[in-house]
Amino acid sequence: MVKDIGEGDLSRIMALADKKETFEDWPWIILYEELDRAFPDSRFILTKRQHEKWIQSYKNMLANQGDASKELNEIRRILYGLPFPDVSESQLVERYEKHNAEVEYYFRDRPKDLLIINWEEGDEWKELCDFLGKDVPIKPFPHANKGSYIDKSKTNRLTDIVKSWFK
Repeated sequence: MVKDIGEGDLSRIMALADKKETFEDWPWIILYEELDRAFPDSRFILTKRQHEKWIQSYKNMLANQGDASKELNEIRRILYGLPFPDVSESQLVERYEKHNAEVEYYFRDRPKDLLIINWEEGDEWKELCDFLGKDVPIKPFPHANKGSYIDKSKTNRLTDIVKSWFK
């Protein structure tokens, strides 16, 4: 459906949105204005983090995925509006910060419709549940996809050195 976005046709995406209650990640995050207009009583959550940690998380994801196909690079070009695969770290960070600023500006006069949350700064169940009008669970807040923020290129070099000792 990402190609539909590139062609300016949101009909399939909106038909799917009409059948669901919640969405996360791509392509939904770039469609907040369209979703807001189509579903006027909706609420939105913007998760933020320091851009240094965001870019490292993104790089970790790319390292785990391996080489991107031509099709995946086209999807990323559509979603990010950047020249994948020839995109720089500074372009990615600029796009991340621009998106956050645009979302905050869009909802500037409607604070009850947007929750800005940062898990790394301690936001957890209370902030989320208060916004959604739900009771706070007793169980700990999950962190199922907590990443590592070390420079893997350095650890890979060290690993290669250690492995070479045992050859």
